[in-house]
Amino acid sequence: MPSRLTLRVPADFELKRAVCSYGYFLLAPNDWRPADQTLYRPLTLGAETVGVTLTQPGGPGAPLRVACDALLDRTAQQRVRAAVTRMLRIDEDLTDWRRLCPAARRRGFGRMFRSPTLFEDLVKTITGCNVTWRNTISMNRHLVEKVGQGAFPTPAQLARLTPSRLKASCRVGYRAGRIINLARAFERGDVDPDWFEHPERGTLELRERLLELKGIGPYAAANMLQLLGRYDHLPIDTETYRHYCHVTGAERPKNDKLLDPLIHARYDPLAPYQFLAYWFEIWRDYERRYGDAWNWDPATTGANFTAAVLNK
Repeated sequence: MPSRLTLRVPADFELKRAVCSYGYFLLAPNDWRPADQTLYRPLTLGAETVGVTLTQPGGPGAPLRVACDALLDRTAQQRVRAAVTRMLRIDEDLTDWRRLCPAARRRGFGRMFRSPTLFEDLVKTITGCNVTWRNTISMNRHLVEKVGQGAFPTPAQLARLTPSRLKASCRVGYRAGRIINLARAFERGDVDPDWFEHPERGTLELRERLLELKGIGPYAAANMLQLLGRYDHLPIDTETYRHYCHVTGAERPKNDKLLDPLIHARYDPLAPYQFLAYWFEIWRDYERRYGDAWNWDPATTGANFTAAVLNK
């Protein structure tokens, strides 16, 4: 009989808000199902892959139910619990953030969806740089279907490929070499996930180490910091500039960089949660346009986050 797990959650935890809080929930192999408000995805547990379905039938604060598609031993069950806890940030303390931003507390906003592993977050971040959102969706789908055999590819699976093969099969462009270099660094043990995840690690120390990884520049490092629970750096890109001008009515200059100090001035009062303040504002703007994120159709609404659409 397949394993069924139960995870206790904080009183303010709600599955749909924790999942549908950041764009990665729309990327393969994540499968959010609006009709029944559940999340399905495969998890790689050592040599095996197990599909898990997450539900919260009792509503906010009630335990999470994790239905696995296989019978798991105790070690595998612990790995599933750890992966789900990481994805949904179940153990993250949001008290100070919600004190600073009462609107976020009322909305139940603060747990930003992420991947079950540091490696997957890094690859997803690389596929989100200098590209449209639709192409990011496409790249992750190809990685899952053509390399990961239905799950997100492991470092070992990617490390075996050549950049030219990955580029051709998954349409990741120049990112192929960066993804494979990263995978091989993980395989060699040059990148230790536990080092990055350690709660006493300083933000600047983390940023310096992230920037040492090939393919991780200032924007990607800032995005990885928030995925690691450090919210005092802003990953500023064209969408940030578009949003800032939209909400303030400012005219967009020819040189977007002129807006950087204004953007920082807008969110710095909520330090050390600048990213959460920014993302709460932009995510609410998306939801005003398209409705609550947990009701989005991933294939239509979820693919529409492009400047051409949002500038209308």
